[in-house]
Amino acid sequence: MKQLRLMIMMVIMSALVMGVGFTLTADDDEVKKKVKDEKLELKEAALNALIVMKSEKALPVLEKILNSNENPELRKKAIFVLSQMDKNKSLPILRRLAEKDADPEVRAQAVFWLGQMGGEESIDILLDIYKKVDDPELKKKLIFSFSQHKSDKAFTKLKEIALNEKDDELRKQAIFWIGQSGRKGTLDILKGVLESNAPIEIQKAALFGLSQYGKEEGISFLINIAKNHKNREIRKQAIFWLGQSKDPRAINVLEEILNEK
Repeated sequence: MKQLRLMIMMVIMSALVMGVGFTLTADDDEVKKKVKDEKLELKEAALNALIVMKSEKALPVLEKILNSNENPELRKKAIFVLSQMDKNKSLPILRRLAEKDADPEVRAQAVFWLGQMGGEESIDILLDIYKKVDDPELKKKLIFSFSQHKSDKAFTKLKEIALNEKDDELRKQAIFWIGQSGRKGTLDILKGVLESNAPIEIQKAALFGLSQYGKEEGISFLINIAKNHKNREIRKQAIFWLGQSKDPRAINVLEEILNEK
């Protein structure tokens, strides 16, 4: 028996010396995961410290992380740090990531932070990317970034998408964010959609935007749609949103509709 145990121990020792692997237990996997998570936390802390230091040495470190595909989560954190740095240095890198990176989440993060940066340079980059890309999911991210950007160029692009984009889902996204914007010209855009021959779902999106507008002229136009729109489904939807408005004028209109013969 002792000889058998000795032989087994010798086999195991030989295997370890020669690099032969053994199957990891669940506990071993947990330990490795914990070590990996702790390393990631430390690296994230180091990235955050780079923002505070504003060191010139930060950019090469960030580029090294961004050019590596080993750690997607750390790459996304690095994009945020990059967005806080000098625009002249960060914008070209963010543009490259948004246009060409193989990881869709990294591209989306780059688009998001470009939208948060402000300034003509960042919106010009976003507008150019929108023209070039075909991926509808990335285009939705770009539309959101347009909605976050304060420039007139961004709002004009939202209007163009709302009125002319061939992809209905993208149109609805643009209409939604226009309705949330409170910007001058919002009502005219929503009216334009509702007075056009746009598909019903697009017009419903504009009605929702109108219901969020919250100003007197918005309710007036909603009343007009409820009473006069050529499509019965759109009229029903307008009536629904009037009922949600709690505006005194809406009550009168609803009574009028109920009393119609």
